[in-house]
Amino acid sequence: MEQINDTIHTLIEKSFAAQIRETQEVLRIKSTLDESQSTLEHPFGPNITHALNDFLERGEKLGFKVKNIDNYAGYVEMGNTGTLVGILAHLDVVPEGNEKDWKYPPYAAVIEDSKLFGRGSIDDKGPAVAVLYAMKALRDSGTDLHHRFRLILGLDEESGSRCIKHYNEVEEQPEFSFSPDAEFPVVNAEKGILRLIVTKNVPADMSQGKISLLSVHGGDRFNVVPNEASAVIQCQESGAAEIKNACANFDIEIINHSNTLEIAAKGTSAHAMEPHKGDNAVQKLLKALLLIDLSPNAKELVQTLYNMAGTGYSGEGLGIQTADADSGSLTCNLAAIDMDSSNTDLSASIKLDIRYPVTANYDRLIGKLNDCISKNKAEVTIHTHKKPLYLPASHKVVQTLLDAYESVTGDRPAPVSMGGGTYCRFMPNAVSAGPLFPGQEELAHQANENVSLDDLLKSTHIYGEIIARLNSL
Repeated sequence: MEQINDTIHTLIEKSFAAQIRETQEVLRIKSTLDESQSTLEHPFGPNITHALNDFLERGEKLGFKVKNIDNYAGYVEMGNTGTLVGILAHLDVVPEGNEKDWKYPPYAAVIEDSKLFGRGSIDDKGPAVAVLYAMKALRDSGTDLHHRFRLILGLDEESGSRCIKHYNEVEEQPEFSFSPDAEFPVVNAEKGILRLIVTKNVPADMSQGKISLLSVHGGDRFNVVPNEASAVIQCQESGAAEIKNACANFDIEIINHSNTLEIAAKGTSAHAMEPHKGDNAVQKLLKALLLIDLSPNAKELVQTLYNMAGTGYSGEGLGIQTADADSGSLTCNLAAIDMDSSNTDLSASIKLDIRYPVTANYDRLIGKLNDCISKNKAEVTIHTHKKPLYLPASHKVVQTLLDAYESVTGDRPAPVSMGGGTYCRFMPNAVSAGPLFPGQEELAHQANENVSLDDLLKSTHIYGEIIARLNSL
């Protein structure tokens, strides 16, 4: 299939060096959520506000119309008439984790071996800049714009999507959209996302065992497989030997403090949509704790949490495993744990990130969850719920994106489904395209996140072709 405007692709090639420089500059701004600095003026913290204003300034210098939407979101727009077409990206990034796990500092934007390293290089700052330059190429090609194209930049995609919800309250919704925040050729099915906080308390019984569990902590974000977790234990000398023996077969470090022992588990981070690709440190720590002679109530609490979420990634401990042909199997990520002791109680909470198939019955799923939680004498709170997204392969937007991908690559794979969530589920007639190519390893949310320059250029060509073809609809 031929490309519909060769001039667009010539311009993308000529401006690629400038695109790389701007991408590096955008990556050097640390734009993680900072709730401690959240204010009415800066709802997600001043660093993220700075990232938005910096990007809007870049768009304005390239000659586009820009708007800051109350520091919740912003947009870069071209075209004056016709249907509004959305391109849904985000500038916030997940925390970098332990910098020791990175080959280069996560915000240095180093290029080595034709790869650009940095948090946000693939998710989603690199693609956002790629779209910006694809828009510029279409405009500079002299093509008549039949629609308005709006690159919508969210600031809270990784931690609740409050930004896009605010956008929908105060701005015009596009008639159709795509997001450069998933996989090529096109993602037309996104699993439902259910985030829960499960809590359980038991009476303190530290005096009833030679080993007392004082605290357990690990993980933070729902959408990240935790790579670190630790427990603090008070014990006699004989108990210390038992703990070391119990942890011998795990990647666990025993740290001696003045009156306590710390059990520190190491794992590997991954995106919550594919928890099996990580090594969950919280699961590992709970399993190790079960081998220790804890006091009865502490043992019961650890066992309950492990049974519910410590044994796998498919929700089997909660009785909710399910799958469908359109989007695959349900996944469950044990994202975080917080357990602390007092004179009267040992209290625990865990965060669960559940991605369920697009055809699953939500009410039935919740019913099974509630039965399991009640059986285990725990309580559950729904933190967030995002309904599934599904557009048939025959939809005009899906077909247009497939045509664009084929015209650049020569391939036409079938549309794919994923467990990740994008802004597309908040907009009508919206699907995702790229930046991950078929068969590539998912590096989003991981240490050493990077994008190859060849892939970055190829994806920019695809985005240019997508925008050109959408302009003809």
